[in-house]
Amino acid sequence: MSNRRIRNIGIVAHVDAGKTTLTEQMLYLAGSIRQTGNVDKGTSLSDAMDVERRRGISVRATSLSFTWRDVQINLIDTPGHVDFSAEVERSLRVLDGAILILSAVEGVQSHTETLWRALEARGIPVLCFINKIDRAGADAMSVVGTLRNEFAPETVLLNRPVDEGQGDATVRPVDSGELEHVTEVVAATDDVLLERYLEGNGLENEDFRNGLTRAVDDRGILPALCGAAKNGIGTEAVLDGLVDWFPDARTDGDAPASAVVFRVDHDSRHGRIVGVRLYQGRIRARSVVRNETGDRDEKVSQVKKSYVNRLEDVPELEAGDIGFLCGMPEARIGDVLGDPTPVPATHTLSEPLLSVQAIPDNEADHTKLAEALSVLSSEDPHLDFAWVDEERELTVRIMGTVQSEILTDVLGHRFGIEATFTEPTVIYKETPSSTGFGEDRYTMPKPCWAIVKYRIRPGERGSGITFDSEVGVNDVKIRYQHEIERCLPRALKQGVKGWEVTDLAITLVSGSDHVQHSRPGNFALATHIALLKGLTETGTTLLEPILAFRIAGPDEFVGKVTSDIARMRGSFDPPESVKGGFVLHGRVPLATSLDYAITLSSMTAGRASLSIRFDGYDPVDEELGVIRPYRGICPLDRSKYILKMRGAITESPTG
Repeated sequence: MSNRRIRNIGIVAHVDAGKTTLTEQMLYLAGSIRQTGNVDKGTSLSDAMDVERRRGISVRATSLSFTWRDVQINLIDTPGHVDFSAEVERSLRVLDGAILILSAVEGVQSHTETLWRALEARGIPVLCFINKIDRAGADAMSVVGTLRNEFAPETVLLNRPVDEGQGDATVRPVDSGELEHVTEVVAATDDVLLERYLEGNGLENEDFRNGLTRAVDDRGILPALCGAAKNGIGTEAVLDGLVDWFPDARTDGDAPASAVVFRVDHDSRHGRIVGVRLYQGRIRARSVVRNETGDRDEKVSQVKKSYVNRLEDVPELEAGDIGFLCGMPEARIGDVLGDPTPVPATHTLSEPLLSVQAIPDNEADHTKLAEALSVLSSEDPHLDFAWVDEERELTVRIMGTVQSEILTDVLGHRFGIEATFTEPTVIYKETPSSTGFGEDRYTMPKPCWAIVKYRIRPGERGSGITFDSEVGVNDVKIRYQHEIERCLPRALKQGVKGWEVTDLAITLVSGSDHVQHSRPGNFALATHIALLKGLTETGTTLLEPILAFRIAGPDEFVGKVTSDIARMRGSFDPPESVKGGFVLHGRVPLATSLDYAITLSSMTAGRASLSIRFDGYDPVDEELGVIRPYRGICPLDRSKYILKMRGAITESPTG
């Protein structure tokens, strides 16, 4: 075991809460930079992309390393805008702890709730920083009250604001009476400490610190600090909290290598760079690592670490490190390298619910635009770029309109391509309406052989795709069965209504291979054809994305709001009365509520608030949804589809 002490810490927050500003202040205090940057002026180090500096918005998560009190802190500054929550989602998988930032004025906002649920689901220890105590209207204790009511009952504020709401606001330590309350809360999390406390012996400083650290690690306590990041107020306390209260990363360098890919970048000097978190073992330059997800070996040409604003060559990465690997042209975000056992599961914050078509201003740039979008999709798989060449159609999936604006900017400045995006359309899905069978016999023209028959059944809502087999390996070899399972997501990208098929159980009930003529690709081809045949037999039900909402506002608007929700085909619980106002919880289709945030703000003169989150897909009548034709060559056009799959008909690789 190594003696190194490492913290892999993420900074998460609703947009504009001050993540990047706090990052700059921590780097400055740690001696890593000589002066702090400014988000609005485009000089912050953690906003490394040109588009981030021009627009003053974080688009990609940034990894920065520094040392505080002999502890190496790998800090990941994540985007706050909900349109870029996929970056946060990928970052959560590599964290040992997180700083959750809230504004002392706005308090808990809509995206804050989503982030908290994700941190809770992953069991990540959290330190809360209540920022902007220097702004008019700041009320740190009110924010603490909200945290206790909505997130963590045992939230403890470990400092206090002075001259809150004024430009020169600062902080002070808790006084003896306040400290006594904090001590009581800490003692209540440990039986031994509680017994000592109840006996009137108090807690020694070391016992208190150890008890607080254990409670934070177990998420029994949410420690909170307040301050003003732009003035450096409270920053040192945050740094000390990272060292004192958060757990060390595992640093077992002698165990088998285990890592996860959490980002992919394309650098003008180094080419393709893969960001990884190493959970155990070592990865050395010029070594070969096993990609368990892709079932292949990958060659690592160089190993690098991030030091503030640059990547530096290092001979190896060790357990606990976050670093970057060059080479590995086939590695994808989410791939597990080496032993998968220590790697935590991913947690989905949200999924893109809108689709846009990219149109080059100059038609001659069509292929160039497709190549650029393919690169961007490798850096953000949620974009799910698709190129349907016959229809000259380039599409990506997005979280919201801000993402379209950023993509336009990136295409222009990074790739030199002027392009526009169409108005977003809602992404529907479909699911089998009944149980049925689909089969195909792909035995001509030789050499080829793949015979398959599937039973297709509706699955539980949200279950995705499940696969099992009743066929023995003597009939269909195990490698071909693995190929079948691997190709299912691609085979189900479009169903009979033109949308991705989900929530279904697929069983291979019969089939055969041929000792000479069978290849894995034969079974992929036959599976595409058989499944669409089967879905034609079962019929499919259209599904639409649903949002869960919370609306709070003055009582005078409750009637109009409930009327609006009903008009949008939504449902809601009885309104709750809260201090002269109302709170309304319910669910509403995305398709009918795309612009409701603007409508609500205008109707109430900004006095009502709306927070939303994705809440799954529900069935919808066809006349209320959208059915579209199959894009590209349809597997039901069997002869033409076989020609395409055999390369006799040219179609783009992503079509």
